[in-house]
Amino acid sequence: MNDRLKILGIFALLGFIGGVLANILYHTVWPWFLATFPSVLTAEWVLSGIAGALITTCMVVIWVYLSGPSGPKEAR
Repeated sequence: MNDRLKILGIFALLGFIGGVLANILYHTVWPWFLATFPSVLTAEWVLSGIAGALITTCMVVIWVYLSGPSGPKEAR
């Protein structure tokens, strides 16, 4: 269980760093992106795709966190 918590902590740290980078990009790149591609980013299929990707990622993270080990570990 200790290894699982380490991996979860590493992903939490990576997620934090990704969130900080996303915030910086949102304030710098997003206004230019909206001015350059206004019709694509407001299209329903793009927003649905982003929402589907986020929901699927959350479901996989929950499944991996709740699933136990697949079997006993072999001694080498």
